Amino acid sequence: MKKRAEHSPIFTATPSGVLVQTGSQSDFTVEASSSYLAIKQRGIELQELFRKNGLQIPPSSYLAKLIDDTTTLSDSWLCNDQSRATAFHLFSASQLDRVATAALPLGVSSQAKGLLGDLLSGSLDLLNRERSKAKDTLWELELWQILSRMGMQAALAEPDITVLFEGKNIGIACKKFYSENNVAKVLSQAVSQFESDFDFGIVAINLDDLTPANTILKVNSTNQMSQMINQVNYSFMESHERHLRRYLEPGRAICTLISTAVIVDVPNTKPRFFNSRQSIVWNIPGLPPEKEAQMRRFFNAVNAAHA
Repeated sequence: MKKRAEHSPIFTATPSGVLVQTGSQSDFTVEASSSYLAIKQRGIELQELFRKNGLQIPPSSYLAKLIDDTTTLSDSWLCNDQSRATAFHLFSASQLDRVATAALPLGVSSQAKGLLGDLLSGSLDLLNRERSKAKDTLWELELWQILSRMGMQAALAEPDITVLFEGKNIGIACKKFYSENNVAKVLSQAVSQFESDFDFGIVAINLDDLTPANTILKVNSTNQMSQMINQVNYSFMESHERHLRRYLEPGRAICTLISTAVIVDVPNTKPRFFNSRQSIVWNIPGLPPEKEAQMRRFFNAVNAAHA
């Protein structure tokens, strides 16, 4: 897994033409790929995890299709019979890799059973643009695991995720967008999830379903890949900055993480197809010094994990 981080201030021109800093942003890159055999094995482990939690993956479900497609892909490569595998099998393996990586750490518990059940609620096709509880849940699980792999003490708890950092309790509300309608309403709902006992809150926005349906991103280089995925994040941030300012300024949620993940095809890399996620962090200045210091230390730790 490859990780990178970049950071920059936001400057705005005053009526007199003077540039003043009106915010700051950070962006993070995570690229992940695994062998087909390893993904097949994770699919088997995922089936076993469902069984241990008293659940069965319905044969007609999309998750079952991802597991079956990945098994076909892995077996065809091991048998040197690539005629059995198509590009669609590759895309299924990439999707299963994301689901298994996020869900396997759940273990066995009543909470795990509920979350695994949610992964079966509606479509889990990450290439279509159908709204579903399954994809909403996957975003929560993916972010939980991203933070955990950074060494954070992250837990799946209200509002969606909590992180204990330097003795401070950070609340994270996860929101997945399927369109750019009602952005203000969704942000308002996210902020309302925070209780007063959080030291500060983060709204984590997922934009996967704002990218074109049933497509993958084909680029000439990983640099071009980063630029194109991040353009989705920056365009959303710029289009809805007024809403971000309106709902973040009150102070309960003091920053937002905006994240997009896609399957990428980079012909000159090995493997050629892999998952890539780009995330940016947006916050505004003028916070109380203590809140700003807490937030900065938290994201400095995130930055270090991407170094």
